Amino acid sequence: MCFDERAATWDDDPDKVARSAEVAAAIRRQVDLGDRPRTLEVGAGTGLLSRALRADLGDVVLSDSSNGMIEVAERVIAAERLTGWSTAYANVDRGELPAGPFDLVLSQLALHHMAEPESVLRLIHAALNPGGHLAIADLDHDPDGAFHKAHGDFHGHDGFDRVRLTHWLTELRFADIQISTATTLTKDVDGEPREFPIFLATARKPG
Repeated sequence: MCFDERAATWDDDPDKVARSAEVAAAIRRQVDLGDRPRTLEVGAGTGLLSRALRADLGDVVLSDSSNGMIEVAERVIAAERLTGWSTAYANVDRGELPAGPFDLVLSQLALHHMAEPESVLRLIHAALNPGGHLAIADLDHDPDGAFHKAHGDFHGHDGFDRVRLTHWLTELRFADIQISTATTLTKDVDGEPREFPIFLATARKPG
């Protein structure tokens, strides 16, 4: 999936904008954002999720491994005059993350594209301040791979099992782990609309 080529029109899809708003609302229900946390969004694309939370966040870093997405995000930051916001190229599959620490790390429908999700979660844990939170929205386990059936160039993961994800977070010594359904995504599969649940996993780094 070439995100560089899709970046210019990414924000034109009203479903993506609405989904980000729904995930943002779920984050507000599960995470206390009262202190306007310094935030990193991993696999941010154009930053739709962080922008849906802009009133609740402090400084924000939008990171992605797509230069096209980064370029669009930079233009949006300038156009919307988002003070304290910046972008950073970072390929988490190579162990890269912007310099922290952060109070909140966000991710939306990005983890399933990453080669080693456990390693990414470990990077996020290291980037968080003690007491900081992660909030990850992604696909529930899709055993028949229907969501990406039409994408012949997809080499990621077909969603995640919530029990397994809880185990990963527990092994990393996260606390206050919560996983709930944030929203659903409707996608055409073999000519028929099909709904795919999107979970929200939140957790706190003790300290």
